[in-house]
Amino acid sequence: MFNLSSIQNIVDALRVFFDIALMWIIVYYAIKLVRNNARTVQIFKGVVLILLIRGIATGLGLSTTAWLAGLFVNFGFLAIIIIFQPEIRNLLEKLGKTSFFTRISTLTGSERERLVDELVNAAIALSNDKVGALITIEQASSLQDYIRTGSPMNSMVTSDVLRSLFSTNTPLHDGAVIIQGDRIACASAYFPPTNMDLPTRFGARHRAALGISEITDSITIVISEETGRISIAENGVLYSMTKEKLKEYLNHVIIEEESDIEITNIKRRYGDVKQDKPEIVKVDDGRLDDQNTVSPKTIFTKVKRPPQEPLELKVEDVLSSQGELKVEGTKTEIKEVVKRRVKGAKKDDTQE
Repeated sequence: MFNLSSIQNIVDALRVFFDIALMWIIVYYAIKLVRNNARTVQIFKGVVLILLIRGIATGLGLSTTAWLAGLFVNFGFLAIIIIFQPEIRNLLEKLGKTSFFTRISTLTGSERERLVDELVNAAIALSNDKVGALITIEQASSLQDYIRTGSPMNSMVTSDVLRSLFSTNTPLHDGAVIIQGDRIACASAYFPPTNMDLPTRFGARHRAALGISEITDSITIVISEETGRISIAENGVLYSMTKEKLKEYLNHVIIEEESDIEITNIKRRYGDVKQDKPEIVKVDDGRLDDQNTVSPKTIFTKVKRPPQEPLELKVEDVLSSQGELKVEGTKTEIKEVVKRRVKGAKKDDTQE
């Protein structure tokens, strides 16, 4: 039989549980905030460095250095609020617009499958025709503010409608199409571009896709007008998609199928290229060529003509330049081609 003491124990246990859960949520979003922003990572490293300096100075008895580092620590909370003001504002804005139910969650299984098929067919057709496109799928965060910036619609999502909207002959081809559930809510919507330092080969569409993904949980499909490459922007990260992997990815997101999909992160600053399971050949200046992101079994790369002096040439050292050679094959096959090319260059130099 419950008494007052038992009820108090249950209340105390629930209080501890909610306290731990709240701290876990705060730490989770703090780590997520740091991880998804290159500028934030650098600032976080600086904070850690100051803490290390203070600890070392205190241990060695360096009173002046410890006092100065202590000032940074004492006023650190206020400094963090000022420095991370844009990120904190975006986080609070995202939380305020988040709903427990999404439009997609109200769709039946067959409606979700049809939505995925129409999106994939439209993306592949636009990619083959090299027509630029920006298709954003609303998730829990409301996109109503951005829908107001475009031309309102209430059309069923079909491949033909999406292709016609992004046709260069129509007045609505600029901007983004926003999808709520299986309906097109608007066309020609505009998103705030990302402040991320991206290579110049990423155009306005990619920057807008990253911008909306940083402040909402939406999924955005981007089609490059120059190359026809298909990309996905999610949580401030840009993913390069093959046509085969796009459907698997959308099935995972929309139909919520379990998937072991392998996607390659191409959102990086110069010299900071992440290498995932799909093999990537690193270019000297840190950029990724259009043919660098492929399936795990095949590598396409461009091999630099060897210099006059002997040089041990590695696959990671290749870059695009004059006299480039396009090589297709596995890593071992590429190394053999590079070795033969080096030997041929040495032989030519000897004859000269």
